[in-house]
Amino acid sequence: MNSFVVACKKIGKDSVGLFWIMVKTMVPVMILVRIGMEFGLVDHLGTVLEPLMGLMGLPAATGLVLAVGLLVSTYSAVAVMISILPLVALSVADVTVLLSIVLIAHALPLEQSISRRAGISFIFSSGLRFVVGISYGIVLNLVYTTGGWLQQPMQLSWLPYTPTLDETWLQWGYFSASLLFSMFWIILALIVFLKLLELVKITDLLGWLLSPLLRIMGISKAATPITMVGVLLGLSYGGGLIIREAREGKLSSRDVVLSLSFMGICHGLIEDPLVMMAFGAHWSGALVGRFVFCVAAMTVIGRLIQMMPEDMFNRFLYRPAKPAKAAG
Repeated sequence: MNSFVVACKKIGKDSVGLFWIMVKTMVPVMILVRIGMEFGLVDHLGTVLEPLMGLMGLPAATGLVLAVGLLVSTYSAVAVMISILPLVALSVADVTVLLSIVLIAHALPLEQSISRRAGISFIFSSGLRFVVGISYGIVLNLVYTTGGWLQQPMQLSWLPYTPTLDETWLQWGYFSASLLFSMFWIILALIVFLKLLELVKITDLLGWLLSPLLRIMGISKAATPITMVGVLLGLSYGGGLIIREAREGKLSSRDVVLSLSFMGICHGLIEDPLVMMAFGAHWSGALVGRFVFCVAAMTVIGRLIQMMPEDMFNRFLYRPAKPAKAAG
């Protein structure tokens, strides 16, 4: 009984913690987007990004979602997407393509600082995530368009109502508060689901099943456990371990680059897609397709990195992190 109470308290604490992170991230972005919509700034930015979004079959206005996702976070991107619903009609395919790209390439200034601390070129690591993300968006849109799949309008049944262009600030405030209230219960359900997966050792099983794929990418046996931590749980977890191992000289420089490259384009494999699916993305693109595409991309990239001459590798991809100075 005591263990059940402790588990419930832990779930509640984790849910509140994640919800607070989302609130701190999303609310300022939602306010800024609302102001931008009042002055027509969203339309102007959409015009600038229209050629890029057109490559993926997405409306120009969704360029703001991508831009915010690249620079800030996945939660901020979702906040923007909800905010621009009055401006553009999105299909399930559109939302899946858009949020799947964000899953691969998001928070580049913050997250890629982890790679930089491990010695990897910021330009390479950020460029890799951007190129892989956009490439996946193009391929995924082509698949959905050719097959005529997921073309129905995106509808989030848990939204209090769909915002409109002529709503007042008071109505917008009510909608935003209702949205956040509904999100808390979604987060609570997500945390409970993740705890159940952990309880029945599903995450351990996934790690065991997926580890052979890392060999195909050129990642050694020594780097496999750490890489799987990052892939399943998140870049901050796996990246921190990689930094420690790199500084202690336990991993080769190419292992560091390959491991963090794969973590960069495919991390938080369980939690992040579930959040995006709650906001309308389909599992076929946000989870399965993303994983398959990232494995295929890293298989090719891994071979190219392994073939690079040492001097070229050290010049463009990797510069060893300086070990900490001893005290005294």
